[in-house]
Amino acid sequence: MPRQLKYDGNIWRLFTAQALLSLILWVPIWVVFLQGRGVSLTQIGVLEGVAWLITAFLEVPTGAIADRWGRKASIAIGGLLYALAMFLILAKALSPAFLLGYALWNSSMAFGSGADVALLYDTLKADGREDQAAKQSGRYTAIQLGAHGVASVIGAAIATVDITLCFALSGVAALVATGIVLTIKEPPQFEDQGAARLTYWKNLKAAVGIAARRPVVRVLLLLYATVLTLPLVVYYVLLQPYAIGVGLPIATLGIVVAGVQLTTVVASWLAYRATRYFALPTISAIGIGVVVVAQVMLGVFPSIPSIGLVLVVALVPALLGPLLMARLNDLIPSAQRATILSLSSLIFEVGLAIAMPLLLIAADRVGAPAAIGIAATIFAATAVPLLVTWRVAERRLG
Repeated sequence: MPRQLKYDGNIWRLFTAQALLSLILWVPIWVVFLQGRGVSLTQIGVLEGVAWLITAFLEVPTGAIADRWGRKASIAIGGLLYALAMFLILAKALSPAFLLGYALWNSSMAFGSGADVALLYDTLKADGREDQAAKQSGRYTAIQLGAHGVASVIGAAIATVDITLCFALSGVAALVATGIVLTIKEPPQFEDQGAARLTYWKNLKAAVGIAARRPVVRVLLLLYATVLTLPLVVYYVLLQPYAIGVGLPIATLGIVVAGVQLTTVVASWLAYRATRYFALPTISAIGIGVVVVAQVMLGVFPSIPSIGLVLVVALVPALLGPLLMARLNDLIPSAQRATILSLSSLIFEVGLAIAMPLLLIAADRVGAPAAIGIAATIFAATAVPLLVTWRVAERRLG
């Protein structure tokens, strides 16, 4: 008998909403846009640092909101706040409205991060399909990155006509996505459906306690966040001043960003297949080594051909992210899933709050290539010890 799927409609709704939220037309030009309004790289770094600290502060509380009152409600709130940010960012640079928009630009993500992955996993689990978690997580990431790629090409073209439309149209897409999210059917969050929901603070305490007591969960949270953080700063932020510095035209930059996203889409979509041939710790070790080498070469040999290495820097997190997340989901209970996953996002965002200002100030002072070299050093010094610790924790687990 075919298996009855009560929540299958959630998958395409969540994927469609994510595609719209990820249609960020500003992605290839946001640094150029801000510089055009008189904001220096150092000022952008300070703004990013403060914005990511606000986001990190909100991350775990918003995850607990998703666990207590529902994943779709949390994602919808995030979508509305993000749409508002897109319109406010068009105000005069460094004005109160602009600063509010800049703060919401990042912090709105806190309502969705953790909640979206938890919603996807619990939807699959409710229909008895949790064995597809790695596959569907990879597809989810691929759709997100694919939308980024499409937005990169379209956004670069729109920017040549009116750069402010890149933000306005992204805000409209977010409003449509919010409407779709509200049609999702919330799946069960508890293995025992007769169990009572914990209060907000008790749920938060339970989630933090799980992460603190279990070494394998703790180190996976740290490793997942680390694998995403510094590579993101390189291909998302430093790529723009690096490309302009080596003489790449702005119009071509959109194509480069689209190429980066296409590469990551393929990696995310096919990530689950890699575990058929290699153990996850082995895949992680190879990926971390490749990222370090690529970043070092970008820093040592600045040129237009070297920009191709940015594809590698972006590919590895796209490959490892879904696999590490699927492993983490296997180790944590549904009732605290969104909160625990938000802990990883918190670590990621604190890392960005430190790395963004540090590397942008470095790029202002010594150039983007040298800043990427600094990123490679920090990444190696952080990821390698965490990888070793994780392998040990997995062996002890069984």
